[in-house]
Amino acid sequence: MSAIAGIWSFDGGVSVSSACQDMLQALSVYGRDDCAQFTGPSVAMGRRLLRLLPEDDFDRQPLSAGAVTSLVADVRLDNREELAAELGLSREETIVMADSDMLLAAWQRWREQCVDHLSGAFSFAVWNEQEQHLFLARDHTGERPLFYASTANCFAFASMPKGLHRLPFVGAEVDEDYVARYLALANIPLEQTIFLHMHRLPSGCSLSVHREKTRLWRHWRTSHLQDLRLRSPEEYLDCFRERFDRAVRARLRTCGGVGAELSGGLDSGAVAATAAGLLGAESREITCFTAVPRPDFTGGTSETHFDNEGPAAAEVAALYPNMRHVLVESSGTSFLDILDHNNNLYDHPCFGPSNEVWSNAILDRARAGGITVLLHGRSGNSTFSYEGPHSLSTWFRTGNWGTLIRVAWQLNRAQATSKRFIVRHALWPSLPFWVRSMTDPHMRGFSLDYSILHPEIAKRLDLKRIAFHDLNRNSPDGRTMLRALLEYGDAADAPMASQGGWQLDCRDPTYDRGIIEFCLTVPLEEFVRGGQLRSLARRSMVGRLPASTLHRTKRGRQSADWYMNTGAVRGRMAAEVERLQSSPLASRMLDLARMRSLIENWPSSGFERLDVNRTHHIALTRGISVGRFLLQYDPAKG
Repeated sequence: MSAIAGIWSFDGGVSVSSACQDMLQALSVYGRDDCAQFTGPSVAMGRRLLRLLPEDDFDRQPLSAGAVTSLVADVRLDNREELAAELGLSREETIVMADSDMLLAAWQRWREQCVDHLSGAFSFAVWNEQEQHLFLARDHTGERPLFYASTANCFAFASMPKGLHRLPFVGAEVDEDYVARYLALANIPLEQTIFLHMHRLPSGCSLSVHREKTRLWRHWRTSHLQDLRLRSPEEYLDCFRERFDRAVRARLRTCGGVGAELSGGLDSGAVAATAAGLLGAESREITCFTAVPRPDFTGGTSETHFDNEGPAAAEVAALYPNMRHVLVESSGTSFLDILDHNNNLYDHPCFGPSNEVWSNAILDRARAGGITVLLHGRSGNSTFSYEGPHSLSTWFRTGNWGTLIRVAWQLNRAQATSKRFIVRHALWPSLPFWVRSMTDPHMRGFSLDYSILHPEIAKRLDLKRIAFHDLNRNSPDGRTMLRALLEYGDAADAPMASQGGWQLDCRDPTYDRGIIEFCLTVPLEEFVRGGQLRSLARRSMVGRLPASTLHRTKRGRQSADWYMNTGAVRGRMAAEVERLQSSPLASRMLDLARMRSLIENWPSSGFERLDVNRTHHIALTRGISVGRFLLQYDPAKG
């Protein structure tokens, strides 16, 4: 994988060669194996390479051929064989072609429409000197990031914000509106970033740049997809399994070891089990990592969750002789220890600092074990293991009474849900917003207790009202909700951070383009068939996962021991808040008085309660994460 950067000076007022060198140097953490740059009269662009794929040995970027003056790409193609067939390339040719070479061949054949023929993770830029045209694009699900900034006389792009910070016309001024919305969980425009003078190229989008104008458009839309119609539920399962196997197999390509996160749930279990089966056929192993609570943790289970995922994960590992199972606990580390490291890798505050602790611990163990690819299934809930209850509202709205009554009866008969649950999901989304807000106790009692945003900022920006509407707006029907989740997602954070911090690639087969398009076209009834929520995942994984995993309805609780690790550093948290007091930016954005109060009034019990989780686990730790980030970029502290 790579990190890319480039700059175009329209009037020659910027030394593009030295500017691009500075940008690439800032991105060095993401590509330590090689650095190369193209420099023309007004444009310079380059890439830093981290060799993770076997074909990376043949990477010779920046590339040029024909009308392509220069191409730089951060790319992993998951459909090399299909693409080679379309391009008429032989195996002898492709075996010595890096993924960037195949991308160049696709560009030469289809130009801007080449993105329609690609599947995988990519962001790339193409410069045409003769046409004075720069083209940028990102993959369909946003696995690889790309940021840009522009003035009347200059345009620049980089894989991460730190690549643009070196440019005087960009800098690193924080966008306070973004920070406020981020803390309040209000919707943030797709192009907006935490830095004031730069933009994010949204996932599934392309950007065309000329001197006089730019044009941004979405090249991947799912609304045109045709519904998938097969003859039986078994055929849908066969079709899904074939696509899922293909998605997992494509992500096993690496020049090192393969690992996977393995919790006690369906998503990671499906990924790990499928990978183990595919690797076993080649006499290869997979190492699976499960985060578990610290040894002195005494928590238990609730009606909806269980705290220790180790035993459930071990049941999966026991089915596969080539699966090495590693339990990972992180009692010796607090979230304060990893904030600067992770915030710097993300160029953004950590959203869930407590989860970052166990995630870092897994990445540490993976790196030490020679793992270069770490699979996970974090997007599964939005794709193949989607629960399906919103489908009830689809059938209600469209008058598909036969399907609605049949599925509701099946769900109730199987005791998968209550009658109240069924009625709520069938009728609730169709009710006017004002009716729901008056009758739902959770909506009536809405507050920003989960946010540590300064109350004056929240009031000035009217964020309580905005967040209330954004978080509780009328739920769309099942198909629309899935499409919104998937078409506008952005999955670049984890892969880029793992690349920079641990020199390995995190890959999610559940977010594969083929899987997404299957889930958006398969009949909604497949997600709830037989009276089971998450029915597609449960039925498709029969024979791959143990019955206990397939039938489990409780979910594993991430960071169940958060209060032990966090409570042990209350003194350090108090000192951190005092440190934030010295920052005008942090003092303006954060409710430091409330942070002090939460630390001083630390509970002695009840840590499993929702209100304690929202205030002490979410608001406090996320507030410290944001504060540490603001402290770094506060101009008054510089």
